[in-house]
Amino acid sequence: MAGNESRLVSLPLSRIKVIMKSSPDVSSINQDALLITAKATELFVKYLASYSYKHGSGIETKTLTYDDLSHTAEESETFQFLSDILPKKILASEYLKMLAKEEEGIHDDLEDDDDDDEEEEDEDDDEEEEEAEEDEEEEEETDDSDTEDKDYQQDENDEEDDE
Repeated sequence: MAGNESRLVSLPLSRIKVIMKSSPDVSSINQDALLITAKATELFVKYLASYSYKHGSGIETKTLTYDDLSHTAEESETFQFLSDILPKKILASEYLKMLAKEEEGIHDDLEDDDDDDEEEEDEDDDEEEEEAEEDEEEEEETDDSDTEDKDYQQDENDEEDDE
């Protein structure tokens, strides 16, 4: 029976089982689950290939290239999740130029951040000075009210003594 079921799928079941077992969450794999996963994978790969062929340069050249697949992963919303797995190929010199531009951008951003930080510090200092002045005013008001409270308490104590 296992021989008949494996004919339904083109992909090697042993490899798919190894891939499935590589997950730490999987302890055992049911044969039916293995077959369904293999068939679903096969259908997905066929769909990806035919979509890439139709929307890429494959129709003109009657071939399917890696560039067609990577273009599909970038442009198609359905296959967007594959963009990290199928990145566009670029030359090493282009990559080095990109890295240099990123580093320049990072350094420029850091300088801009430093300027922004200095402005924020100046604003913070101004705010702290204003808060300190407000606190001093409140303390003066509190000192006056404390004196009144003490006078009031003394008056109450004097009344109690008279009784």
